[in-house]
Amino acid sequence: MRVILIGFMGVGKTSVGKRLAKKLNFDFIDTDYEIELVEKKSISKIFEQDGEKYFRKLENNLLKDLVKNDNIVISTGGGIITTKENFDILKHEKNVIFLDGSIKTIINNLHNDISQRPLLKGSENLSKKIEELLSIRYEKYRQVSDILIDINDKNIEEVISQILVYIR
Repeated sequence: MRVILIGFMGVGKTSVGKRLAKKLNFDFIDTDYEIELVEKKSISKIFEQDGEKYFRKLENNLLKDLVKNDNIVISTGGGIITTKENFDILKHEKNVIFLDGSIKTIINNLHNDISQRPLLKGSENLSKKIEELLSIRYEKYRQVSDILIDINDKNIEEVISQILVYIR
């Protein structure tokens, strides 16, 4: 069994994923972290030096490899659903969990981390920028996921408890 966590940046995919993997006794992989390890630079630097298209190709190659594994929890980057290749892979997977958070929750969770987020860095109106990105991505998250978990006003353990009810 594989569990794949998707959703916008700041919804807790990595935090939830680590704890969920531990609870299930599964391996845990964060796609952004793995890409940073392989490339030996931050996601921000990859976007800056090589561009988003290059990053999305790295992300796609990694996702193709990861979905061959069992007993794994995969935390994906917030934009993984923006390419057709990744969308198609995720659409055919089971246990794709969309962690859904409001703009307010996302801003609260990201407040110390904005400089590490290439698509938000330098935004004059953070709320508006998140709203714009979410309007493009939200329906795609819904289409590829078979489980939606509302993370608003919940702690990590509550989110994990809900996930455990649904995964198969």
